Amino acid sequence: MKEYHVPVLLSECLEALDLQDGKIYVDATFGGGGHSKKILESGKDIKLFGFDQDPDSIEQSKILTEKYPEKFIMIKENFANIRTCLALERIKKVDGILFDLGVSSHQINDPARGFSFSGDGNLNMRMDQDSVLTAADIVNTYSFEELAKIFREFGEEKEAGRIANSIILERSKKEIQTTLQLSKIIENSIISKKSIKAKARIFQALRIYINKEMEVLEIALNDSIKILNPGGRIVVIAYHSLEDRIVKNIFKYEAKSCICPPEFPICVCDKVSTLKIISRKPIVPTTIEIENNPRARSAKLRIAQKKEVS
Repeated sequence: MKEYHVPVLLSECLEALDLQDGKIYVDATFGGGGHSKKILESGKDIKLFGFDQDPDSIEQSKILTEKYPEKFIMIKENFANIRTCLALERIKKVDGILFDLGVSSHQINDPARGFSFSGDGNLNMRMDQDSVLTAADIVNTYSFEELAKIFREFGEEKEAGRIANSIILERSKKEIQTTLQLSKIIENSIISKKSIKAKARIFQALRIYINKEMEVLEIALNDSIKILNPGGRIVVIAYHSLEDRIVKNIFKYEAKSCICPPEFPICVCDKVSTLKIISRKPIVPTTIEIENNPRARSAKLRIAQKKEVS
């Protein structure tokens, strides 16, 4: 078993969840188990469900399953299926849900998983090892147009076309199979001299596309809001603008009591406000936390609370 890493914004997350005795909570992104461990150690008489599809995370969760057999249940599933899986456990409503989005430390630190552009490993990037599509499949078979679109849409990379063109050229000479191969191609193709940021954006884009992260995030957030008890909290840490925008927009929409056009004299939409936004501005890590954990530097925490709906 791997050691538990200190999660990003740990104390802020625990406070945001407002843990209470006898309540039910969900760690929708178990990862290395750091958040779940601290939730279970909080001393509260609570029930916690963990979700993850990563084999390493499932293995890591066995420590908590054995230590807290009455309090903790691990579910090997993508959080897009959170509502269905909890229903199978005869859980219709919960009191708090935590999402810590992005890649876990143990995934980044394992070159074999292919998430890091600084290590040498196969171009994998699958969260679920049972899925078929890999990063190698994409960079070696997708067209220029498809590659450029992925890099622009999911990586917000300005030099997407140039990088896509370089990939097409290099793969005609030799199949691209490793992270270092791809990293070198990106480095040699850009003109902005900001190669590290470009590598991060391209690897991010491939990871998001392969694992359908934006699509499943929307599904999971909407389902999570539906299964929250009144007063329950939904707490989300996002690490890039695409994720954070989705979280912000869904929270904002659910908090509205009317979506009629401004020119309408009276409300005719029957929209019901389901959330109260607790954090109007995202909570970010302190300077000390970023110094101790550089991966925390882009984290943004948003909190919302379920309203009593009549």
